[in-house]
Parts: sequence; C-alpha cells; structure tokens
Amino acid sequence: PVAMAIQDVTPCRYGIAHFYDLVPVKDTKDLIEKLRQDLVEAKLQARVKIANEGVNGWITGPLGEVESYCERLKSDFEVFAATDFKISPCSRAELSRGVKVWESASVCKLLDHADEYEALSTHARAPHLTPEEWHERLQDGEDLVLFDVRNFYETRIGHFQRGDDTPGVVDCVDPQTLSYEQVPDFLTQKSNLARFKGKTVMMYCTGGVRCERASSLLKSQLGEDAQVFQLEGGIHRYLEKFPSGGYFQGAMYVFDRRRAVRGHDLVGEKVRLEEGSVLGACCLCGTPWEMYQGKWKCGACKMPILICLRCQGKCSHAGKAARADLRCELC
Repeated sequence: PVAMAIQDVTPCRYGIAHFYDLVPVKDTKDLIEKLRQDLVEAKLQARVKIANEGVNGWITGPLGEVESYCERLKSDFEVFAATDFKISPCSRAELSRGVKVWESASVCKLLDHADEYEALSTHARAPHLTPEEWHERLQDGEDLVLFDVRNFYETRIGHFQRGDDTPGVVDCVDPQTLSYEQVPDFLTQKSNLARFKGKTVMMYCTGGVRCERASSLLKSQLGEDAQVFQLEGGIHRYLEKFPSGGYFQGAMYVFDRRRAVRGHDLVGEKVRLEEGSVLGACCLCGTPWEMYQGKWKCGACKMPILICLRCQGKCSHAGKAARADLRCELC
C-alpha cells in the first residue's frame, strides 16, 4: 500500500537541515566557538557535533533562513564547502531548543580507540550509488544483500525490501543492534559474514554517515569476496527522489523532534496513509503505530519502544512499576 497525496496550499514556514561531512577539522575548539556564536546571532537552533574527522548534526529555524544560512556556511567556512545539506520542512513544534555545538572523538562512534580508526582508514569506503541507481539495482534484483546498519528501533518502523516486481534473490540483513557501536560485533561472527560473501551488498542508513565507516569495516572483513555499495545521502535522499516510498516501506526514523517522517513529509506534501502502510506496532496491544513518544523504553535494555496513545495513558496511570516491566521484542 502507498500513501495518497492530498493537496495542501499552506506554505511551510519552518525547516530543518541535516548534514554530515568527513573532512579534516584542524582546530575543533575554534570552529565550535565560531559556529556557536554564528548560530546564536542568526537566531537559529542547532545540534552539531564537531570532531577532527568532520562534522555531523542539524539546524532548524524559519525555512528560508535555514536555506540561506546553509549557503553562507558553504561560502564562509572551509569545512562546509562541499557539505550536502538535506533541507526539509518541519513544524514550529518540531524545532530544536537552543544551540548546542560540542566536540566529539568522532562524527558517529563506531569503534572505541583511535588506533582502530587509524587501521580502518587504510581500507577504502564503499562507492556510492545515487538514489536512482539504487532503485534500478533493486528493480534488477540479481543476488543482492540489503544491509541496514541502523538500530533495531529504527528498522522496525521502516526499511527497504524487495518489491513484487523484483526478480532474483534479495536477502535483507538487519543486525538488530541497540546502538551503532554494536555493528563491529555483528560483523565478527562468521555466520553473519557468510551472508555477504560473493554477493552484491547494498548498505544504507538514514543520511549516509553510518555507512561511511561501516562500509570500510565490512570491506576489510570481506576483502575481494563481495561488491559493497552504499546509498548516497541515505534513505533521506532516496525518499526525496521517490516520495511515495519506492522500495522503502514504512517511515524513516529521525533523531530530531519529528521522530518519524515519510517521503511526502520531506517534500512538503500532506498524505493520507492507507491501511497496512504502518509497519511498526504498539508493544502492548499490537495496534499499528510508528511514533516514538514520551521516552518510553524497554525496562531491560533501555531501547526506545513503541507505545500507542491508548496504552501510554494506561501505563502512566499504573506508575513507575509499569514502565519498569515494559519489554521490547529483543528482550
């Protein structure tokens, strides 16, 4: 089932720009100070991580101002000269609160130690496929492996899968991780690596940053025994090109205040969802549900879980003990 677009002539007033770039940052503290001050003066909101290896984050505010600010970043800051800013609409309630710019050891932590990153840097990252190329390969479907490097709570509300028109074999690998740092452990197991050997592997994540390092790790494990590609711009760019979803089913989890978006949300269209298009379900009653609200978490592993509005009300009245007893599918 696909979402049906309905006409909406109300212009979107607010926007959010997601971005990452793996580019050397010579003086992280200087960039943090300048960027923090610049964002405050521009009266925008932001969450930006700065590392020696690059930048990662998002900026929110009035849509036109976000667009012009991203252009200014590209011209005024060398670090952002080639950055791909993924700009999409959001509501006023979905704007971030204040400006947070901080220093981090990496733009997206995969490994624990600097020497591990240094060793991994000797292995090339996988080449990128444009959203159109990705779509075409899924149409051909010749012995493909789709490798989703996102966390389990993300994959359960949306993921790529073969279509009814896809010939051949498509194996979908979901490592069911609680965090990105668990991907290396998944790839050390021979039974997991066996699913990739001799195949064409297509890796994807939300915006692309997690695939950059993870693709190098997978290539280092497989050597020449597989063709590995990554989706350029991640699911975000794919859904911009294919707003009805294409081969992506369900919703894309995002870490900003929107939590879950679909292709039509990214291009500013209203949609009416058809029955069966929601992949996620309430952990308690099984009602189709895809919004992570109220910071509900598994009482054992602390992973975010889906609780529908009706069950949220019941659990809230039951108190802290009810929250502690909640369990995710993995526990």
